[in-house]
Amino acid sequence: MAIEPEMRASVKAHPALVVDDLDGYVAKLTAAGFRWTASEEIPGTRRGHTWDPFGNRIELIVA
Repeated sequence: MAIEPEMRASVKAHPALVVDDLDGYVAKLTAAGFRWTASEEIPGTRRGHTWDPFGNRIELIVA
């Protein structure tokens, strides 16, 4: 995160948040109109991405 004169959405680098209830978060996000894309599972976990209103990707992952 940094202050820049012109805002550009981050398409590669992104924060990943560890959550306990991925399905619950996905339900809330999609109900609020946010896009959700499930990612291929890493062995032993599930994850996916959403985007904030500015176009920044945010990953949710169950560890």
